[in-house]
Amino acid sequence: MIIRWIAPAAAGLLVATGALAEPEPPPPPSPPQGAGGLFISPSGEPFRGPDGLGTWFARADRDGDSLLTLAEFRLDAEALFRALDANDDGLIDGFENQTYEREIVPEITRSRPAGPQGGERDGRPPPGGSGDGGPLKSGKPPRGAMGPGGADGALQGAAPYGLLNIPQPVRNADADLNGRVSWAEWGQAAKRRFERLDADGDGVLTLAALRDLAKSRGGARPEGAPRRAGP
Repeated sequence: MIIRWIAPAAAGLLVATGALAEPEPPPPPSPPQGAGGLFISPSGEPFRGPDGLGTWFARADRDGDSLLTLAEFRLDAEALFRALDANDDGLIDGFENQTYEREIVPEITRSRPAGPQGGERDGRPPPGGSGDGGPLKSGKPPRGAMGPGGADGALQGAAPYGLLNIPQPVRNADADLNGRVSWAEWGQAAKRRFERLDADGDGVLTLAALRDLAKSRGGARPEGAPRRAGP
């Protein structure tokens, strides 16, 4: 008799609980690709808005001919160097780099660069090499190798937001690994990055080609949306 009473009572409790429980709201729809996103230029400058890549290109293309030359690319990079070199001593030191990470582009420190494919570590180039990972290609890393970002293949730092696989663009320019970036190192890094992006070697970059590259990498990433290297 007791068993017969417990069963209906339990069933009634389940029904009542189900009736009282609030259904979980559906997840918010994903924003359109690039909408409200972040684009980080090859030198490391953030552009927030619906078309950061286009905004950066239009500014860097100083003569407005829709062709970005190495000279224009370097001038754009040099403008960022001057903005970061707060004490105007011709170096981006550790304190100025911290300002870059904490105040200018805090998004890149939410997941630290976890290890190299092509020698990256903390965004710096390896001794004897540029470390400027070229445009990311799809495909999984070999077994036992780290991906272009973390061990799970996710891109790290600035890499998900830009055109090159460089987790920390400022540290990456520190070729001699002394914790400071000189004007000469910055210019050399700009040249290497331009050459990486100039896939056909014709000496100019076009917005259309860079958009194709961004599209192949997933485009500008909306806030909080993870991106992985490869499928």
